[in-house]
This record gives sequence, C-alpha cells and structure tokens, in this order.
Amino acid sequence: MSSVRASLVVSFFVVGFVSITTAQADTPPYRDDPAILAALRDLKPGHAVLLPKVNVECGDEDRFGFPRFGPGQRDYCNKMPYAADRGTALYAGGNHQVPHRMNDVWEYHLGSNTWHMLYGPDGGNPTKHKGAYFLTSRTLVRKPDTVLTDKQKQQIEDYRAWWNEHVHFKDGDIKTKNGGPIMPAHTWDGFTYDPRAKRLLWGMGAKAAAQPATWAYYAGESIEETIAKLDPRYTPMWMFNLINKKWIHYKTKAVDTPRAALRGMGATMHYIPDLGKSIWYVAAQNVSPAAYEMWAFDAVADKWEELRPNGGKSVSELATKLKVSPMSEVQVAYSTKDRKLVAVLKHDTFVYDIDANTWSKAVTDERVFGHDAKSVFVYDQVADVFLLAFPPDGRGKALKLASFSLRTKKWTFIEPVGAPLPQTKYGGYMGYYDPVHNATVIQGRYNDRMWVYRHAATKGQ
Repeated sequence: MSSVRASLVVSFFVVGFVSITTAQADTPPYRDDPAILAALRDLKPGHAVLLPKVNVECGDEDRFGFPRFGPGQRDYCNKMPYAADRGTALYAGGNHQVPHRMNDVWEYHLGSNTWHMLYGPDGGNPTKHKGAYFLTSRTLVRKPDTVLTDKQKQQIEDYRAWWNEHVHFKDGDIKTKNGGPIMPAHTWDGFTYDPRAKRLLWGMGAKAAAQPATWAYYAGESIEETIAKLDPRYTPMWMFNLINKKWIHYKTKAVDTPRAALRGMGATMHYIPDLGKSIWYVAAQNVSPAAYEMWAFDAVADKWEELRPNGGKSVSELATKLKVSPMSEVQVAYSTKDRKLVAVLKHDTFVYDIDANTWSKAVTDERVFGHDAKSVFVYDQVADVFLLAFPPDGRGKALKLASFSLRTKKWTFIEPVGAPLPQTKYGGYMGYYDPVHNATVIQGRYNDRMWVYRHAATKGQ
C-alpha cells in the first residue's frame, strides 16, 4: 500500500514552546487501487455505491475489531477532517461508554479504500478503567470519606497498575509516557486539520483538570501539591503532528497569553483556508459558568484573535437572545466559493460570513435534524451545496440525505440511486467530502464498507 516517494523541504517553528519540525510534502505514499478508482470514476451524479470491505493497516493492533472496520465511529465523533495536502481524511476521538477511550489517530485514503493507523493507542483500551477514573478524579475529590465497595477498591487498584505503567508527570504536565492525552473524550465538531502547520487540532482533546486529582490520589499527595507542580500554560487543546506522528499538548507562550478558554462541550473548531486560521466557536450552557466565545487561531504564528461578530456583540447575546448563531453540539462546513461557514443544529441552519464577521439564521426546517452524535455534514464544492446525512427524529438508525443551498436558503431532500444510505445497528456515523474524487464518504460504527455518494457530475464526466 505504500512507497517511498516523499520529497520534503524542512523548516522549523515553535508552537506553544514545543519545538517541532514541519515539512512541505507531496501526498502520503498511499497507492491507489485501480478497481477503487474505476468504481469512483464510473459513479454517476445522484448515485451511490458501497465500496468493497475496507482495507486496514494497523500493524499488530489486532484488538478492538480494528482489522475489520478501522477505528470504528465513536460517540459524538462524526467529523473526519479532510487533509488537502495529504489527500486523506483524519479521525480520532473517544466514546462516552464503550468500546473506546483511546488516544489513537487514523487516516483514511479513498483511492485505496484503506484505513491507516497513524498512532496506536497508549496502553490499549482503558475503557474498563473508566469507573476508577471517575472515582479518583471526581468522587473521592469531592467526598474523600466515601465508603468504597470491594468492587470499587479493586477497580482503583487495577487502574493504579495501568496508570503506573503508562502515565508520567513530565515538563509540568500529566500525560502518557508517549506524550498523548489520557482517557480522551469526544471530538464533537471541535476537531480540524491545519495544512499549514501539518497538525490535527483538537480543541478539547482531554479533560486535563481530571488528571491532577488521579495523580495526587496515586502519588499520596494533596491535589494542591500536584497542581503546584503543573505548568499553568497548558490548555485543554491537543495537536497531532502529522509529520512525526506525535501528540502535542498545546500550551501558550505565557500564562496571560490571550486565547480561547476552550471550555464547553459541543463546540466547533474549523480550519478556514481563506484565512489560514481555524475558527473556534462555542455557546454552551453545559458547563458552569456557561461558555460563550469565538476566536480565530493561527497555528503557525501561535496567535489567537478574539472575534466579536455582528458589530461587536457577544456570543451570548447572539446565541441566546437574538438567536442568530447556534448553541452547543453544532456541526459546521465551509464554502470556499462564498467564504461562509454554515452550521446545523437540530432543525436550524445558521450562516457565518467571514468577510462581514456576521452570524445570521438562514432557516428553520422541521424536516431536517443535525445531530452531533449521528449526522454527517459536509460541503460539496463541485455541486456547491451542503449535504447532511441524518436520522430524521434524532434517534433512529436509518439516515436520510438532504442538501442546503446558500442561493435559495432551502433544504432539498435527496433519494440516491444505487446503494441505500448506510445503517448501523449501534452507534452513529462519520464521514467527509473528498474533493479529489468528488464524493461524500460515510461509514457507520460497525460497518466494514464505505458508502460513497456523488451529488453532481465531475468536470469532464
């Protein structure tokens, strides 16, 4: 599946005091499969096809079903950021419950229908230790006199063994010994790829605040003692370096460096190629105090700029009072043609104009349902429409497909010809739009085949 054909021009810069190497490279050395290319080339407008069973390259990581279907979709992790410089889509994230709470990273190449594991999970799958994780990081912190059952005591001791083997305190930070996040949770939509920096950006890659409590518990010291040893420049954001295949826990240059607070579940982070920056947006009442903010982040310059849309109004006012911008658990996609970011949340569709720096509500349509755990939302640049594959009532497993046009501000339902929309018995879906092959690609959690749809004709087709 691979060949050595990477031509690198190496340069150096610093992000968050972490010296890293980046490169201007051609696409990764993944060979196209002629049979897959033929299937993609022959795909007609309005048609869909199921590709053969996915290929999976994951080394000796034969656990967790990887060889069968790749990473498998994880709860509230539907987004596969497209890496234009690599011709691939990327994936990571943790489930709410089972089966995965791992820090693995994957890359999917459509031309060969292959998942490639870029980073194997540190310590395997620590999901079985989730109970002890919450006991040590929450319950026993708030109520240290809690009487534990024998089962809970054993869970804590089992987790101690895992913790001692895979976790360390280094450079003022608690992380795995390979430098990765511990017990990472969902990506939601706060997950993007910056081709200039060659990095995946994960706005809230792990709840770093939980780790000091667990470290203190196992180290036999007070939380205050542990916190005093932490470098306060570290943030909840994690980056994954696509060149050296390493995690980086992002930290600012100084404690008082202006930046997003990176709080609140269900935020979005999306790279805007026209700006060379990623936009972070959150309007969440699922944390206390509530989180309302919007920033632009330049990963190369390591610089944050707070955005005050609609003439300087706060995100709180825009989302809760004027209702012209979305609340949390949103999904977004970006049109390079119109330079606009479109967001879907349940029945509502919103538009952010990056040039005017304004949010507006486009339409409410009760027929569509943007669901942060199950739907897939992409921009099809050939057809110049946004596509949403979604469960109509927000609960069912069967999907419907609809398109949204910025010209008409309306949703149109689509009945693809050929392979029906995918269904998965458990979990949700993940996907992306592949501009090289002009195709929307979707995979269900336990589906071992990719569903591929072409909305409009490729030039010359």
